[in-house]
Amino acid sequence: MSLRNYDLVRDFVSYKLAQRGHDWSRLVDPEAPDTGAEGAEGGRAAPAAAEDDDEAVRRTLREAGDEFEVRYRRAFSDLAWQLHITPATAYQSFEQVVNELFRDGVNWGRVVAFFAFGGALCVESADKEMGPLVGRVGSWMATYLDRRLDPWIRDNGGWDTFVELYGNDAAAQSRKDQERFNRWLLTGLTVAAVLLLGSLFTRK
Repeated sequence: MSLRNYDLVRDFVSYKLAQRGHDWSRLVDPEAPDTGAEGAEGGRAAPAAAEDDDEAVRRTLREAGDEFEVRYRRAFSDLAWQLHITPATAYQSFEQVVNELFRDGVNWGRVVAFFAFGGALCVESADKEMGPLVGRVGSWMATYLDRRLDPWIRDNGGWDTFVELYGNDAAAQSRKDQERFNRWLLTGLTVAAVLLLGSLFTRK
């Protein structure tokens, strides 16, 4: 597992947990994540410029995630609850939703939706006193980034391009472009709607 990807996940999930009064370090199993040999190089001290770049990515992910939740708060707040997460079913639910989210391909909006969904799953786990699941979900997210999303991210300008598109709260400024969510909400197909939000989140 790439340490950089895990750090991005940890920062985002920690931020979401803190918004609900939870502390990542008190929830995550001390043994998680198992970064393996691939993470050894990533553990070295990074140059200051790289640290600044990573901080810009982390900040932009947090802002984009917040905007995602603001746009779709009514449905999104109930998503993890509707999945009826338990320790026994968590991975199956995570895999099913994420695979459906990216079924038709990857775009930056769907990457934001991926982080938002994972963060919501972690918050729901903490709220339901299933703290050990937080570390597991974080590891699943980082592994999915490594195996499924990294190639697309590299081929589309890397995280620097994401910061250019979404930095400085650009997502909030484009909120007026989104109009169709209420129709989905009225159908009651909340989970199906969220799976489509990534493609509708941005047309950039």
